[in-house]
Amino acid sequence: MTATSPPRWKRRQNVSTCYQCGNCSAGCPAGFVYDLQANQIMRGVQLGLKDQVLNSRSIWMCLSCSTCSLRCPNNIDVAEVMETLRH
Repeated sequence: MTATSPPRWKRRQNVSTCYQCGNCSAGCPAGFVYDLQANQIMRGVQLGLKDQVLNSRSIWMCLSCSTCSLRCPNNIDVAEVMETLRH
């Protein structure tokens, strides 16, 4: 982050660039307890499946460790998307 970058809470994530490679889900240390894997959450957001995504326990089980974000080839901050869904 540079001095001119907006704070993390003001940045928007372009979830439409997610092409379901599965890197986020493959690296997630909490994925074994998820009802929807991280890439499935991202797909649900893309498709506008609001009820399915917001009723998922996965968004609450996320550890916010950012492993998913670091593994994303399109630099989507998946952990930030999960955090946003919780609010």
